[in-house]
Amino acid sequence: MVGIEKFLWFLYKCFAFYTLLVYALILWIPLDGWVAGFMMMSFPVVIIIHAISVPVWYVIKKQKALLPLGLILLSGLFLDRTFAFKSSRGTSKQEVSDSFKVLSFNTQVFMRNVKEQEPGRKEQVREMKNWIAGQGDVLCMPEFYDEGKAMSKTADFFKKQGFTHSLRYGHSQNRWGQYIGLAVFSKYPIINSRDTIFEAQNGMIQADIKIGTDTVRIIALHLYSMTLDLGKLADQKKVDGVVKEGKVTFSRMKFGFRKRSQEIKALQNWAGDSPYPVIVCGDFNEIPYGYVYGKMRESYANAFEEKGSGFGFTFNNLPYFIRIDHQFYDSDRLQLLDFKTHSDIKYSDHYPISAIYQVRRAQD
Repeated sequence: MVGIEKFLWFLYKCFAFYTLLVYALILWIPLDGWVAGFMMMSFPVVIIIHAISVPVWYVIKKQKALLPLGLILLSGLFLDRTFAFKSSRGTSKQEVSDSFKVLSFNTQVFMRNVKEQEPGRKEQVREMKNWIAGQGDVLCMPEFYDEGKAMSKTADFFKKQGFTHSLRYGHSQNRWGQYIGLAVFSKYPIINSRDTIFEAQNGMIQADIKIGTDTVRIIALHLYSMTLDLGKLADQKKVDGVVKEGKVTFSRMKFGFRKRSQEIKALQNWAGDSPYPVIVCGDFNEIPYGYVYGKMRESYANAFEEKGSGFGFTFNNLPYFIRIDHQFYDSDRLQLLDFKTHSDIKYSDHYPISAIYQVRRAQD
């Protein structure tokens, strides 16, 4: 028993060293390689293992429980990325006349993947559009879908709701008259814009929007999607199936880390050369401990961290308990009045997030 205990303690100390490396990567030296990506992404699992280890080592030898306990306490350095206590008081746009509201929502192509004959689908799509139209002055929508059918014509619908200015990727339609990709709708004039496509639907749209006497640069984005099918992995009954799907999942994640580390460079250039206050929002496909999130956090505040509540999970599918949709903003030139994760809105595999901003004046 003594020999087994010593061996287990040695393994745990190795895991503790790994934990410190993960902490260092997240906090001080974020690296853009896929190995570092997997390490930083493992942070939640690392904490769970240490939480389980505390009572286990306490039973085996009380003083050894101090190591996992200490590592858990040290993880408090990342608490603000994980859980928000600063719940806003619910400031409404009507309370501040010169404020504006930005909604970011991956719409999952407005239920296009649900069979048309499924009961209630048309009504759900209609409800979804009506809800979105009432939620902001600027709408940033990854996986936006539109086509010429009467049921769709989504762009026309939002235009009638007051969103008279809109942007899509430069190649607005394919040969079937459809559009699937990122879209921005605004009630305010868009005075300048540009877009770039990374791959398939993934890319960025910049909209310089005139709001009263001010101009704000909003960069909507959809970073590389790993298109993981964790449900398929979980449903495997045989070892061979698990191994096969596991390899596919690993490969996609590995490629995703590489792609997003490239995409962040383009994003930093667009945001960095802006003469206006900047808001970056959309589907980052990255949790708060990753490379892209860390690089954005160096220059911009995160709306959830400042005014959010709880964990703020934004993914409505396996693995569920992750936050991958974000809004970053220039806190020196913009004041955040309110932020909300709309976890009650379940039309898509993402939950919408919205924030109310106000341009800071000289006396602020």
